[in-house]
Amino acid sequence: MRWLGAILVLLLSCLPAKAQGVIVRSSLDPASGAVVGQPVRLLVEVLFPGTMPRPPRVRIGDVAGAQVLRFEPQAVTMRDQIEGQDYVGQRFEFVVFPRRGGTIDIPAAEVTLIDGAGNSTGSANGQPQSLAVTVPPGIDASGPVLAATEATARESWSPDRPPTTLKPGDAIKRTIERKAAGVPALGMADFQFTAPQGVRIYVDPPRVDDRMNRGEVSGSRTDQVTYVFEKPGTFELPRLDQPWWDLGAKEARNIPLPGLSVTVAAPSISAANAPDPRRRWLAAILIAGLLIVLGGLIVRHRWTRAAAYQDSETAARQALIEAAKGGDAADTYRHLTRWLAMLPPDSRTALDRNVDLSALRQQLDQGLFGKGTPWSRQSGLALSRAIESASLHDSMRRF
Repeated sequence: MRWLGAILVLLLSCLPAKAQGVIVRSSLDPASGAVVGQPVRLLVEVLFPGTMPRPPRVRIGDVAGAQVLRFEPQAVTMRDQIEGQDYVGQRFEFVVFPRRGGTIDIPAAEVTLIDGAGNSTGSANGQPQSLAVTVPPGIDASGPVLAATEATARESWSPDRPPTTLKPGDAIKRTIERKAAGVPALGMADFQFTAPQGVRIYVDPPRVDDRMNRGEVSGSRTDQVTYVFEKPGTFELPRLDQPWWDLGAKEARNIPLPGLSVTVAAPSISAANAPDPRRRWLAAILIAGLLIVLGGLIVRHRWTRAAAYQDSETAARQALIEAAKGGDAADTYRHLTRWLAMLPPDSRTALDRNVDLSALRQQLDQGLFGKGTPWSRQSGLALSRAIESASLHDSMRRF
């Protein structure tokens, strides 16, 4: 009889956890009065009668009109007594960021139950939640709205003041840093960066930094965008705004980021009228062609290929490598900008994933704009080797 009792206990312990009285409770904080952009805590409590074999897994499905983040990686262990029964379990915290006004439906939490051996033994569901969101007066919900007790945004440019000799092919970098109390960086909506015709724009992935202070998170997000000027003229790099709702004062506020006016000079008249070595070369080829027709055709064909090569991505890449070996930061940056502008998006994405090349590009930026270690000949040699070994899309390797 003793062994029968042991088998019975074993069978009961192997039953799916869902059949063992697991309770799932869900709640919102605040439960009402939320405004667009305000972080709302979604708490999911999973309770087991008696003991918890192993912490469960909890998932929240997609929410239309809102962004859901799991900021705290660890759940909080908790105990409760329900109808005279002791329960133990964990509380999972999610953060919901409403991006529009109206009613937002949050699906029930999906809970996967795990036994002591780490195997899935069943599932359970919480309760769906409904969040009523208002758009306060003076707030445009289509923008990157923040809702916090305190928010800041500041803008800087590299170089700080554009040089008077700015010319086609030069670039300017814009950096925007935002901070908000109680809002993690991933909860800050993206800016929509645009540029006027004649200016190419390259947006870097954002840098995020979140810090905890007495249980409250304060987020910092840094966005960087580079503007490359393709032709002469005066260009207005557009203003941006960071709207935010002051939860303490119940007031709409805005932080303007004014943008910049940039003038790109045309080439000087003397430079424009300077003799073109390629034209003199063509004249020599044509003269030679009068003497020897066949030889002239061959030389002209080779010249045409050489001219096409000078305007190709391959030539730009080789010119960049040679400039980098020279160790001059400004010349290297100019050739790097020209080469990047000739690459398709998928090739630029591949370069962004190259850890060594990204680090050297960042060092070049910092050294050129006076905010980091000076650029050196050794740095240039390292950059040239990184570019030579960089892997691009096959279509970019043909000429």
